[in-house]
Amino acid sequence: MGGSPDQSIWKCDESVWDSVENEYVRPTISKSEWDKAALALANANNKAINAIFCGVSTAEFHKISHVKTAKEAWMILETTYKGTKKVKDTKLQMLTTRFEELKMINDESFDSFYRKLNKIVIGKLNLGEKIEDAKVVRKILRFVPESYRAKVIAIEESKDLDEIKIQELIGSLQTYELELPSHKPSKSLVLKTCTQNHQ
Repeated sequence: MGGSPDQSIWKCDESVWDSVENEYVRPTISKSEWDKAALALANANNKAINAIFCGVSTAEFHKISHVKTAKEAWMILETTYKGTKKVKDTKLQMLTTRFEELKMINDESFDSFYRKLNKIVIGKLNLGEKIEDAKVVRKILRFVPESYRAKVIAIEESKDLDEIKIQELIGSLQTYELELPSHKPSKSLVLKTCTQNHQ
């Protein structure tokens, strides 16, 4: 099985597609009494079902393997796809909103902020929607706290934001974070530690 059912169907003739659009009704008379028209309709339906079966995944095949007409199989797949697409679209919208609203708070480490951001990026990628690296870079630079402002300005003035690699930016901000006063031990703490060590 492979490809998509619509691609498989369109490779067949018009009568096959007609059997998807119009419900095939099997004649009640004995098959030996069918005329050429009845036989042609039955063959078109069989070809359509076969084309659909060949174009779906194993999971989808199990949902339609019991049906007798191409139209019924198609309707089941259409309903399934629309339901799946609706769920996917809802998840993507939720991730988009989270991406737009995410900010690094003042007492948060850069690593914590980036983990949350990267989880959103991977989530969208898994659903088939990639967030461009340049957009992630701009997101990071725009929503780090004011304490990073000097570094952000330096990066914006010296780098092409469309070309800078995300890992390069992360490394640069992680290094800068270590130099921030909030990440350095105070003199009183150092003195207290030294005093305790000499007692």
